[in-house]
Amino acid sequence: MDDSKQRQGSGSQRNKIALALQGGGSHGAFTWGVLDRLLEDSTLEIIALTGTSAGAMNAVVAADGLLRGGPEGARQRLREFWEAIGKMPGFGTPLWPLSGAAQSKVNLDHTPAYIAWEAATRNLSPYQLNPTDFNPLREPLTRLVDFERLRAEKNLKVIVCATNALTSRRRTFDNRDISIDAVLASACLPHMFRSVIIDGEPYWDGGYAGNPAMLAILPPLPKSDLIIVRIDPIVRADEPRTVGEIQERETEVSFNATFWLEVTYLGLILKLRERGFLDDKVAQRIDRLKFHCIEASQHFEKMPFSTKRNNSLAFLEFLFDLGRTTADEWLDRNREAIGQRSTVDLTKLVRLDLMEEADQLIRGSEASGANSAAADEEKPKRPVARS
Repeated sequence: MDDSKQRQGSGSQRNKIALALQGGGSHGAFTWGVLDRLLEDSTLEIIALTGTSAGAMNAVVAADGLLRGGPEGARQRLREFWEAIGKMPGFGTPLWPLSGAAQSKVNLDHTPAYIAWEAATRNLSPYQLNPTDFNPLREPLTRLVDFERLRAEKNLKVIVCATNALTSRRRTFDNRDISIDAVLASACLPHMFRSVIIDGEPYWDGGYAGNPAMLAILPPLPKSDLIIVRIDPIVRADEPRTVGEIQERETEVSFNATFWLEVTYLGLILKLRERGFLDDKVAQRIDRLKFHCIEASQHFEKMPFSTKRNNSLAFLEFLFDLGRTTADEWLDRNREAIGQRSTVDLTKLVRLDLMEEADQLIRGSEASGANSAAADEEKPKRPVARS
């Protein structure tokens, strides 16, 4: 028997989980560590992955490994991918004498190579700087991921997200049309790479439209847990003041905005369920899902934005270890909750205006109904006409 249950185990005593993986450049190595720890756990069965940018790469590499050799195959595939990234020349190369922990504190903005690159990209586009459209990520993805096999897979759902540069709309690629170009489009920052053309349309990084695309993964899921792996910092301690700092924070804010909007939408659905505004059939579909989040915000909020472009292997291994430790601690705290209850309340995770206004609308509707009932009670009773 050669199906996903054999590759991942019997599945009879496993909790089914789906994974939503954020993007964040080299910080995606943290997600590598989280995945490594989750894949090591024999009580969990990964049935779906959705990812954007670095999260998309983690998703397809992990999926390929699962299909080839189960959890151990996925762990090996992910390590091969990130080690290949770590061997590429990059902005972190001159930092090789430093430990990964020390590199996490280094602001690359102040290094000569980064300064030169920033100056060039502010005046020249990728179409001028990279006329051959070379993308170093294409080779390891082509070598490590069998996209034809992913497209043929029926049991393991995989989704990656990209943004249409012409329409501003997001496009989600699933098992039916996933490809290496879809993954590269999902990670295409337009000031670094030329847009990726798919079906005649140019695509940019998926973070502009969904970081990651969670709603797309939910409809086909059976009773399962959705675990969000979040790496993009929400809070920064210092006000951005230089041109570079402002542009970097602008990117973080925009990528976080798409995530929070999607979380708020999910929270709104859950609040409607809580208030009894959904019919039984829809309510049952919502009840089959449990929500969780694994993150290390206290660490990422202290790392300079530029570390997202540090692909030094020592730094990637540092993030990998941080991801494994964070996931291990999360499992220790929440193992009994998996399959039973959510460990994150999406209705309280973020207080955007949309959520507050929706809450007021719900309360207002209830108050209006109560006021209407009270008014009916106060109306004078008319005598019943008798024939």
